[in-house]
Amino acid sequence: MAYINLSKADIKMIDAVRHHVVMDEPPLPDLKELLRRLTKYFPGRIAMVEKKDGQVVTYTTTQFREDVEALGTALLDMGLKGAHVGIVSDNCYAWVVSFLAVANGVGVAVPIDKELDDASISRLLDKADCDAVFYNRFYKKTVGKHIESNPDFKAAISLDREPDGDKLYSFEQLIKHGKELIAGGDRSYTDAEIDREAPCAIFFTSGTTGSNKGVMLSHKNFSTNVEGIISTIPTEYSSFALLPMYHVFELSCDIFTALYMNAIIYINDSLKNILKNIELFKPEAMNAVPLVLEGIYNGIWENAKGRGQDEILRKLVKFSNKMREKGIDLRPVLFSTIRKVFCDRKFTTLVCGGAPSRGEYVRGLGDFGFPVYNGYGLTECSPTVTLNLHADEDPTSAGFVFPKTKFIIHDPDEDGIGEIWVKGDNVTQGYYKDDDANAVSFEDGWFKTGDYGRITQDGELFVSGRKKTMILLENGENIFPEDIEFFVMDNIPYIREDVALEAEKDILGKSRKIIRLVAYVEPNDFPDKSESELLEMLSADIEKINRKLPSYKKIQDVKIRLKEFEKSSTRKIIRAKVTEEYGV
Repeated sequence: MAYINLSKADIKMIDAVRHHVVMDEPPLPDLKELLRRLTKYFPGRIAMVEKKDGQVVTYTTTQFREDVEALGTALLDMGLKGAHVGIVSDNCYAWVVSFLAVANGVGVAVPIDKELDDASISRLLDKADCDAVFYNRFYKKTVGKHIESNPDFKAAISLDREPDGDKLYSFEQLIKHGKELIAGGDRSYTDAEIDREAPCAIFFTSGTTGSNKGVMLSHKNFSTNVEGIISTIPTEYSSFALLPMYHVFELSCDIFTALYMNAIIYINDSLKNILKNIELFKPEAMNAVPLVLEGIYNGIWENAKGRGQDEILRKLVKFSNKMREKGIDLRPVLFSTIRKVFCDRKFTTLVCGGAPSRGEYVRGLGDFGFPVYNGYGLTECSPTVTLNLHADEDPTSAGFVFPKTKFIIHDPDEDGIGEIWVKGDNVTQGYYKDDDANAVSFEDGWFKTGDYGRITQDGELFVSGRKKTMILLENGENIFPEDIEFFVMDNIPYIREDVALEAEKDILGKSRKIIRLVAYVEPNDFPDKSESELLEMLSADIEKINRKLPSYKKIQDVKIRLKEFEKSSTRKIIRAKVTEEYGV
């Protein structure tokens, strides 16, 4: 199988058209207009590529728009106008078609976290008042159970199989039926007007019980984010869809943005095939979470070590950094072998989100030449609030404010730290049927993020941590555990992950609040040490870095674990689980 490569003529043509799209078209009003412009400027060109049954399958811009309009027409013909429609599936071409078919003229699309258990998926479908659902073969039983317990449920549409049963439909058959309707003159979907202010999607925030909140996002929210990304980040010619599409970071910042500029979207088929697919497709950009950055960084060093070239690589990095200090950038030459594994033309651009990135990996990838961008965002902001386009220089910065967005630091303390409030065209109108959450989270048009941070005189944002994780000590000091966690990992490299918790300890016969650190150390990194020896080593190193911390931030208790922390589907550590196990 060969990846899709672009000739110099292709790139020159796309460059010219992209400039025209961005500079000469009026602001993008909605996602339906996005598809219209895609086929107006890039008719018949490749839009998406995926692997199906071991074969590379390509989809053109024209086919993509036709499939969206055909599926939407068929859904209206089924009586689903105004319906809320769930999507429970792995990443695939059909996922994107399904979302846009619903959002662009049918009703409200509801992406569901596919990693949830059956009961949780069913609960969220109910919570969003879904009348139908798209699913793939892995969720056949899940959907079947939901239909059995919900007799008024209207339809379940399989993305990859021919289902047989009442209320069960096939994605391919519906598209075929929709094309027949359109050929017969049915324009109910293609002529449908879009209310850019109304919700077109509901995204659920993470929650392990009933605490998931349904974030309502509109066409205005999405189009604002797409235009902001294009006007801020240098445009690429291809992108690698790795993160789950039910996460707004992947869908809005990658899928929709790449479609608008006809950057070919290569869809990763499996987490176990990430590196193989990167070498196959050689994408120029990809959205990632911190663990992906870690995997790429460690993979480069492991590969060098396996070839006996790690010492040479260290010397090259050191030499390269010295030359960069003098204004001479030799990274494209010194690390060309690494670059070609990812992209023939240049180093792949890595956009990291979903959680704070560990500085060691961001700086390390920057040393090799990878442009690494990070920032600050939330589902409620579609998702971007700020962007840092020089993360390898300062990974602690969240960057500067996103276009058409404003933020303030509300009620800052003497250090300038306060809650981050956001306002803009990218901000949600609220949570679906959740008056209590809306009352807490919105005030005078501002969205209260629940995150704390500070802003410099130049307008640069530094995020301190979450309000709900903040530790309040008995002396009145407020501690953000994220500050301690990153400080520890920056100073003790062998710690893979850590969590700082508020705990209690008996000190001189009295129970006192303390900071407890729970650190994950991989035992394979130290095959000759027992668990007790690892704890002794870790405790000694914590004692050393405690000397660099103010007294109220000192770590007074250390716990070691020899396996990863339990994580959410977006690869965030589930702090509630850690607190339950270690917090008292």
